[in-house]
Amino acid sequence: MKPQDSSAPCGCNLTAASDEAQYLWDFGNGVTAQGTSVQAMYPYAGTYTVTLTMYAKGGSASSSQDIVIAQDDLSLLSNPIYGHLTGGTSGPGFRTWYVDSLASGHMGVGPDPESALGPIPEWWSAGPGEKPGTGLYSDRYTFYLNGFGFDMVTNGNIYIHNSLAASFPGSYQNLGDFTAPYPDQLGESWSLDETENTITISNNAHLGFFTGVREYRILEISDTTMSLQYGHHEGGLFWYAKLRAE
Repeated sequence: MKPQDSSAPCGCNLTAASDEAQYLWDFGNGVTAQGTSVQAMYPYAGTYTVTLTMYAKGGSASSSQDIVIAQDDLSLLSNPIYGHLTGGTSGPGFRTWYVDSLASGHMGVGPDPESALGPIPEWWSAGPGEKPGTGLYSDRYTFYLNGFGFDMVTNGNIYIHNSLAASFPGSYQNLGDFTAPYPDQLGESWSLDETENTITISNNAHLGFFTGVREYRILEISDTTMSLQYGHHEGGLFWYAKLRAE
């Protein structure tokens, strides 16, 4: 494990010693990543324990190293997406979102790859309130800035694509897809790829209608609304969601 500079505020470049295995990084700030070379962002001062787990044919092994960030560097949060998602450094530090049931196209689907029409739900787009009682409208998603924490409150169930029903015991058909029992997913994390404008949610948490993926491309975002595009676990489809901030 080779951190770039462990004594200063930074977006630290971390590199594994070999590219002959699979690597999982835990940055100690609530964010994880995969790959040989990754970047960890530490806008807040503190000591962070970075853990690298290597997976190879012979099994797995882990090693840890502390990275000391000497002082806050909020310039690392200059991308406006951080502020829109969480309220920013001058706000409460968190923001809660929900699927905007009153908006046309709050759920929709189109081709992957996109057609010449671009990133729009050209095959089907939900009308206002079209999926009542499915679990889609009652879920809440909270993004925290400090520690990049994420909470998903399900109120007991979620709305999932019909192809995933077998993986969710107790799920039942509901308005074309399936409603599935699902507990709250608290204490998870999120990360932002500023190059692609994509957010990734950790572990078993997700946003909106679940299609088996947890990476979301931000098409538009403000302090009150957010439009997303995301894939399908079997490929071939792009799904779309519109969310609103509480």
